Amino acid sequence: MAVESQPIGVVRVARQVLSTIVINSALQVPGVVRIAQGDQWARLRGREIPRRGVALTVHDNIVSADLYIVVNVGTNIVEVGTAVQEEIASAIEDMVGMQVREVNVYIQDVL
Repeated sequence: MAVESQPIGVVRVARQVLSTIVINSALQVPGVVRIAQGDQWARLRGREIPRRGVALTVHDNIVSADLYIVVNVGTNIVEVGTAVQEEIASAIEDMVGMQVREVNVYIQDVL
């Protein structure tokens, strides 16, 4: 006798959880120093960086992310950015089962 599992409710993932997954995934990539933070000085210089360094768009269970990071001097910036994209996409798909449309990585500084 096979027993079929029926959903007993809805599981919703808060936007804050997705932001945390994006940030933690990026920080695991070698070469990433920190997540860039938005502040009043960035706005005055004409740079709109989200407050926590992450902007998310979720539509029909598909995620798009913009991430602003600071990397180590001497690292290959393109390789680090690509690794960050791959790590974030994999983490979102594995942890919450959502599809990832795009991960845009913006290098804000090199330290």
